[in-house]
Amino acid sequence: MKRNGIFIAAFATVFLLASCGAPKWYSDFDSAKEAAKKQKKDIYLLFSGDDWAETSKPFKENIVLTKDFSKEFGKEYVFANLDFSQTEYAKTNVPENASEEELKSAAKIKKSYEKKELLARYYNVRKWPCAYLVSKDGYVLAYVDFDEKNESTFEEYSAKMKDAGQEALKTKELIEKVEKSSGIEKAQAINELVENTRQEHCFLLKDLIQEFIVLDSQDSTGLLGDYEVRNAYNKSLEAFAQGKDPAEPFEQIAEKSSLSDLQRQEAMYMAAYVLVNLPDIDFERVQQCLEKAYSIKTEGGYSEEILKALETVRKFSAIKENQESKK
Repeated sequence: MKRNGIFIAAFATVFLLASCGAPKWYSDFDSAKEAAKKQKKDIYLLFSGDDWAETSKPFKENIVLTKDFSKEFGKEYVFANLDFSQTEYAKTNVPENASEEELKSAAKIKKSYEKKELLARYYNVRKWPCAYLVSKDGYVLAYVDFDEKNESTFEEYSAKMKDAGQEALKTKELIEKVEKSSGIEKAQAINELVENTRQEHCFLLKDLIQEFIVLDSQDSTGLLGDYEVRNAYNKSLEAFAQGKDPAEPFEQIAEKSSLSDLQRQEAMYMAAYVLVNLPDIDFERVQQCLEKAYSIKTEGGYSEEILKALETVRKFSAIKENQESKK
């Protein structure tokens, strides 16, 4: 009995040490979201570049990887860090005589980086390090500002975290409202959440935006056209990231009766815009999109800008045709 008692006491000590230890930092965002759902927490999502962004590594070592940070915020958040280490990515460059194991490892690292790069694009990361408070589903709740000149201590960053936590409360209430609603009430709740979300982060609500279209297929809210356009923007961004045709989503909705003339014009104008941003520009298709956009609405809206764009595209098309005829 005495030995059993000692064993139980030792086990309890180990358990307490483990449970009181530093929270796990997830390097895979899907795993972080799963953990957040199980633990009923939000996520502290950090984008970093430890071996190339000057302030990244010191920020992590002096602030977010400290015991104080874990103690103060570990109960509220699951921690996720997507680091873009050049040293790690260099491992994808394997020699021609690399072993099968080395090739598999390189492929795994490359796939991980491609996934992280998409997330950095979708979260609109503009500075490094960059941190957000996000929901268990990945919706942005608040941006946690970091200025290496003014928030260089744990205390100063802790204050920023608490401010962001307060800012996140309204968005969390709106998310909860969406989760508890159904039918047209849910569509209205989704719209409240979308309107409360910064434009650059609305892509992260893409599933809810698609759901709105289904919930309000009869346009009871009068917003169906707006959401068709939003959905096209999201699909175009995905297509662009995946190397697919980014203009097609806009071309498809331009035929829908649920859109106003202005929205249909915007769709065709955006189709032309994304085509111009491709490496190999199809000037003929760009011109067709612009001509259709102008024909939908010849006055007001984007008409003036479209005419100017058409003039420029026609000039480039003429130059290209002239060059090809001389070959």
